[in-house]
Amino acid sequence: MIKQLFEDVLAFSGRPLVEHRTGVRSKMHSKSRRGEMPGSLHSDRPPIRLTRRGRAVLVAFTATVTLVFLWLTVGPGAFAGSRESRGGPSRPAETVVVEPGETLWDIASAADPGSDPRLVVRRIIDLNGMAGDPTVHPGQELRLPSS
Repeated sequence: MIKQLFEDVLAFSGRPLVEHRTGVRSKMHSKSRRGEMPGSLHSDRPPIRLTRRGRAVLVAFTATVTLVFLWLTVGPGAFAGSRESRGGPSRPAETVVVEPGETLWDIASAADPGSDPRLVVRRIIDLNGMAGDPTVHPGQELRLPSS
């Protein structure tokens, strides 16, 4: 019954029941890409295809441009041991003798009053090799970091 109804609708619309395809594509169909109208500006341009070598060249070029850009903007002064640290004579390391009742916090606050004492305490501990036991005793000599 549904088949008969379907055939009646097709017969009424004037379309043949079976359409034959030749397997040959027209020029308009082969050149157009999915989602584009045949008359659009981009319809005759083939899609970009990259080979493995092309991708490698593109990645290498992008990495090179990025590194050159970083070198030009950041400059050589951002590297450890840059010219600024090698340029002038360095100040001699300052030492302090621990007084009775004095703590590392007191020493760090007096050594560099403009910065965070927690950072200065950490630098004093690292500079003097006190990682295992960070307690100080009266009469002990401590090297202070240059600010």
